[in-house]
Amino acid sequence: MEGRRLAIPIYLNQRIVFDLLAIVEGGFSQLQTIKKAESDEKGSNSEISGEVGTKNVFAFLNLGLKAGLNQKDTQSMQKHVQEDRVFTPASLFSRLRDNLIERKLLVSLDNAFSMEALLPGAFIEFSGILRKNPMVANMEGLIQMMEAALLFTVAPGKQKPKAEQEVLTQMKKFYSMLTQTGSLDLVSDLVIKPEIKAVIPVQLEYFSNQSPADIIDGQFVVIGKVVRYIPEDIGESVSLLRGTPLAYLPEDNLMQFIEAFNTLSSTLSTPSEFTTQIPGPVLLVVPIAIYA
Repeated sequence: MEGRRLAIPIYLNQRIVFDLLAIVEGGFSQLQTIKKAESDEKGSNSEISGEVGTKNVFAFLNLGLKAGLNQKDTQSMQKHVQEDRVFTPASLFSRLRDNLIERKLLVSLDNAFSMEALLPGAFIEFSGILRKNPMVANMEGLIQMMEAALLFTVAPGKQKPKAEQEVLTQMKKFYSMLTQTGSLDLVSDLVIKPEIKAVIPVQLEYFSNQSPADIIDGQFVVIGKVVRYIPEDIGESVSLLRGTPLAYLPEDNLMQFIEAFNTLSSTLSTPSEFTTQIPGPVLLVVPIAIYA
């Protein structure tokens, strides 16, 4: 099919793929054996069907298909052929993408597009440079660097300095609150329109190795559904703390945390400043797949 990509999914939300594919194709049939029959001067119909399993994200699956075969033969003979058709989650995703393209429901942001394509509910696909939530990335870096610093500055047999140990403990608690939901925000600049950013909340269980390490700072294709678009001129932003206990902290207390960590990070080499907001223009996208 024109427009088909041989995708290698690094992140694949199989539940969304199965649900959408079942909707557009009218559901999946139960597993049956494929049988073909031929007999003297008579045509015979055969039906192909299968089933889909959801136990393992990256396992092989039997998918329900249906098709008819009409054949005629003058020889007096009969034979039966039995076979199963096997699909993988990646092939099901490719099939879903084909369906969205065929129905003109998928908008590519790598080409010219109207701003209406960014409205909530739209299926979009775009190339982007993916990065971790800067709060999470910086906290991970600071914790690792402080642990290394304490390791090399404390003489064997002596206790770690109490003040530094307390700071490290507070940082670990802060980091735990950012990551306790099993999800993580990725932030991306659109390759074609770098002035537009995308916030992509991912579930760690849907990564091929249950970690986003393979995609950080790489350019990948994201396909998903827009749930919010914030233009530049309305003064709003997407919070990177939503869904965490820190979202309920008073602004003054939160700013004290941010200022303290910014002061600490200024003495170390961290990739970016601490920030809790991504201002417009920004998209909030529920991802179906992230692939190369």
